[in-house]
Amino acid sequence: HMTDAYIEAYGRDLSEAYANAAYGLTDLVVNVENVENKFSKAIEVKGHDLLNLLYNWLEAILLEMQVEQNVYREFSTEVSKENDSWVIKAACAGEKFLAEKHHPKVEVKAVTYHLMEVVEEGGRYVVRYLLDL
Repeated sequence: HMTDAYIEAYGRDLSEAYANAAYGLTDLVVNVENVENKFSKAIEVKGHDLLNLLYNWLEAILLEMQVEQNVYREFSTEVSKENDSWVIKAACAGEKFLAEKHHPKVEVKAVTYHLMEVVEEGGRYVVRYLLDL
């Protein structure tokens, strides 16, 4: 569909898969290769299950881009279970957004739960998500 983007990311474990999911979102919005690691920001999100965690994580990254005007190219994430919640603790490295440097591609309106998956396939974790453009 022309107003959606369906992204698949994967990793050897949940932490790497969620880091790659954030990278995929960022690369859809800007030319991530032009982003430099000028600062690091800690981001922590929780979710009641793995889908809710993915949704909240992607929302946090999207808000960083839209509200804070921060773009990141590296995501050092740790996914863990704490009590009844899943948690991502991440260190995100990047810089302030500059249109002339980062060459915006598309605008993401929202993260959606539609077609969202977190599965273990072939010895790796795969996450899939749909973005409303």
